[in-house]
Amino acid sequence: MASYWRAHLNFLIGLLISAAAIYLSLRKIDFNALWASLQSVNFLYLVLAMAGQVSCFFLKGNGWRYLLKPAKKSISLISTTIVLIIGLMVNNLFPAKMGELARGYLMGEREKLPKTLCLSTVAVEHLLDILVLTAFLLILLPSVSLPPWLRTSGMLVGFVALAMILVLFVVMRREEKFLGWVNKLLARLFGRFAEKIQSVLNNIFQGTRVVTGRYIFYALAALLSMWLMVFLVAHLVLAACGIFLPFQAAVMVVVFAAFAKIIPSSPGAIGTFHYAVILVLMSFQVSKEVALGYAIVLHALSFLMETSLGVVLVFAGNLSLGRITQRAEESL
Repeated sequence: MASYWRAHLNFLIGLLISAAAIYLSLRKIDFNALWASLQSVNFLYLVLAMAGQVSCFFLKGNGWRYLLKPAKKSISLISTTIVLIIGLMVNNLFPAKMGELARGYLMGEREKLPKTLCLSTVAVEHLLDILVLTAFLLILLPSVSLPPWLRTSGMLVGFVALAMILVLFVVMRREEKFLGWVNKLLARLFGRFAEKIQSVLNNIFQGTRVVTGRYIFYALAALLSMWLMVFLVAHLVLAACGIFLPFQAAVMVVVFAAFAKIIPSSPGAIGTFHYAVILVLMSFQVSKEVALGYAIVLHALSFLMETSLGVVLVFAGNLSLGRITQRAEESL
C-alpha cells in the first residue's frame, strides 16, 4: 500500500492543486453571464485560430528537429511533428507529464536513437521555450499592470530557467573534466552499475551538446516563430470571445498559462490553466465570467486539436497508447 501511495503521490498532489484552481476559477461566478459569453463566440475567428494551431505543431516540430540534428542529420520534419503531437496528446490524457517520456521513447524507436538522448533534447527544448517566454515577459511587464505576486512568480520561473541554461552551458564547456569527475564518483558509489549509469550520462550529454553548437540558434528561431504564432492564436480567440484588447494581452495570457502548466496538476492542466488566464485578463479589466469563458474556449481549442490529431496518428501508425506509456516508463 505504501508503494502505491508513493507511485501516485505526484498525481494526487496534481489533482488537489487542480481542484483548488477550479474552485478559485468558479468562486463567485455568475453562471448565466458565463453561459452568455460562451454562446456569443464567433466561430470564424476560431477557424482561423485552428489553422494557426496546426502551424504551431510544425514550427515546434522543426525546432525539435534542429535539436536532434547533431545526433542524426537526416531526421525529417514530419517525423518530429508526428511524435510531438502524440506526446501532447499523452500529456492531455495521462498524469506526470508522461507525454515527455513518450516523445523520448517514440523518437528513439522511430529514428533508432538512444531514448535518453531524445529525452534530453526535449528538456533543452523546454528550457528554450521558457527562455523565449521570459524575454517577452520582461519586455512587456513595464507596460502592463499585473498583481505583484503574479509578476514576481512569472519572473522567478523565467530566471530559474535562465540559470539552468547557463549552468548547462558551463558544464558543456567543461564536459570532459566534468564527466571524468562524475565517472570516478560513480565507480566508487555504484561499482558494477557505474558503467550503465555512465552510458546514460553520455547519451544525455550528447543530446544537450546542441547547446554549444549552431543548431541551438536554428532551434531558437523556430521556437520563437512558434510562440509568435501561439500569441496570434490567443489573440484570435480573444476576438472570437468578443474581447478586444491590445496584442500584449494575448502575450501575457500565453506566458502565464504556459508557466501554469509547469505546476503539478491534473492531465491537461485543467484548472491551473484557467485560473492563470482569469488572473491575467482581470488585470486588463475583463470580468471574471468573460475571462473564464475565454479560458474554456482557448483550452478546449488546443486540448481537442492535440488529442484528436494524436489519436488519429496513433491509429494510423498502428500504435498502442497503453504500450507507449508503459514502455516509455520502462526504457527511460
